[in-house]
Amino acid sequence: MKSCLVMVPLLTIVTAGLGAQVSPVAPVQRSPQAGVTVTGVVVADGTGFPLPYSTVTIESIGRERFTDQAGTFVYFAVPPGSYRVRIRQLGYTPVDTTLIVRPGIGRTTFTMARVPTALAEVQVSAPPRRCIVPDEHGFVDDPELATVLGEARKNAERERLLRRTYPFEYRLAQSHDTYDLSDSTHTVRYDTMTFRSDDNWKYRKGKVVGDDRNRLFGDIRVMRLPTLGDLADQRFLTAHCFKYSGIYEQDGAPTHRIEFAPDSTIRAPDVEGSIFIDSATYLIRRAEFRLTRGGAVKPAILGMTVTTTYREILPNVALFDEIRSVQPLGVTGPRGRKTEFREYQQLLSFRFLRGGPPGTDGHKWISATASSKADSSASPRILPTSASQSPPPG
Repeated sequence: MKSCLVMVPLLTIVTAGLGAQVSPVAPVQRSPQAGVTVTGVVVADGTGFPLPYSTVTIESIGRERFTDQAGTFVYFAVPPGSYRVRIRQLGYTPVDTTLIVRPGIGRTTFTMARVPTALAEVQVSAPPRRCIVPDEHGFVDDPELATVLGEARKNAERERLLRRTYPFEYRLAQSHDTYDLSDSTHTVRYDTMTFRSDDNWKYRKGKVVGDDRNRLFGDIRVMRLPTLGDLADQRFLTAHCFKYSGIYEQDGAPTHRIEFAPDSTIRAPDVEGSIFIDSATYLIRRAEFRLTRGGAVKPAILGMTVTTTYREILPNVALFDEIRSVQPLGVTGPRGRKTEFREYQQLLSFRFLRGGPPGTDGHKWISATASSKADSSASPRILPTSASQSPPPG
C-alpha cells in the first residue's frame, strides 16, 4: 500500500479584487517613440502617509511590482499610450484607474481609502449565515463576507506577485511520524527538501489527491492542498461556498474567520476548512484544510487535517511558516494497532533567484527560523538527517 504524504507547494493564482467592476479599456495605442519612465507614489487618503509594499500593475503590458518602503514605484521603457492601472493594499479599497503615459509625464500620486474595520461580530443567537458560492466575477451578496474574502484574495495576489516578479527557492524541514495510538509510540523519519516558487500546480475540482514519488518513501499518494493563492483562483472560488463566521481570537489577536466547503456536486476528494485574517491588518494568519470524500478513492483515505500558519516576511506580505497534518490510518499490523500519520513542515530559509523586492538583500539566503514569531518558540524543531541536508547559512 502506498504511504500517504502531504506535500504542499507554494501556490499562486490571483484575479481582480472581489466584486471590483473594471471598465473595458480600448487596446493600447503604442507610439513609435522611445519608452517613457513612469514614476508614482501610493498614499493613504486623509493622512498622505505612504503605503509601502502596495501592488501596482500596469495591465495590457502585464507588468506588476511592489512599491518600496516610501510607497513609490518606477517603471522604465513604457510605450506611450493609455493604460489601465490596478493598485492593491491590504485594508484599503482597490484602485482601478486609467493612466495616460506620454513623454514628460511627472510623478503621479495614487490615493487609497481604508476599508471598514468595524465588522459586526456574529452573535451565537443570530440565525446561521448562508454559505455563498461567488459568481463568475467573485462577487458575494454578503457585505461582511465580501470585505474579508476580498482581503483574503489580496493576500493571494501579493503572494503571486512575489512568486512571479521575484522568484525564489525555499527549504523545508520535514518530520514524518507514524504514531501508535495504542501505546503512544512514535516512528519518526526526517527530511529536508528544497522547492521553487514557480511550481505550476493549480487547483482542479476534485483533483487534490494523486500519485507521486518521494526520495524517502518511494511511491506515495500526495494530497496537493489548495493554499493561499487558490483563494483568488476563480476555479477554486466557484467550486466552493464561503461563509463569514465572525471574529475569533488567534494567537492572542482577534481575527476574522471565513469557512468554506466544496460544492455538493463534487463527488471526488476535495477540501473544506477555515481561513483566519487579522482583524487589524487583514494579513492572513492561519488556514485549516480538511479532506472531504476520502472514501471516493481506493484505497480509501480515512481523513486528513492540515493546518498552516503564516509569517510576515515583508510589510503586509505573508509566506507560510509551519504546516502540520494528521491522517488517521485506521487499524494496522497483525495486532490491530490504531495508528495515524503526522507530518510537520517548517520553513527554514529562502532566497530570491534574481533581484528581490525593495528592501531585501539580493540572492542571500534568508533564515526563517531566526525570525520566528515569539509564540512559536514552543513549536518542535526539526533537525535534518545529515549535514549535507542543512540549509545554507542565512
